[in-house]
Amino acid sequence: MKVEKMMLDDSGITYVIGETKFRYRVEQRPSIKVGQEVELVDLIRKTRPYLVMSAETEKQMGARNE
Repeated sequence: MKVEKMMLDDSGITYVIGETKFRYRVEQRPSIKVGQEVELVDLIRKTRPYLVMSAETEKQMGARNE
């Protein structure tokens, strides 16, 4: 799948790949770039994100918070 977006804030980096968000701490920043093709299973095994959130999970969490 293709890395669609990277968002940087004070507490970390979020990559959007398909409809899934991968969150990393700044000091754990993986060497992936926007536009790069990645295999999701390999990405998770090699880079160890601390949060993986699908679009479906994000919708469910949003519904609970309303």
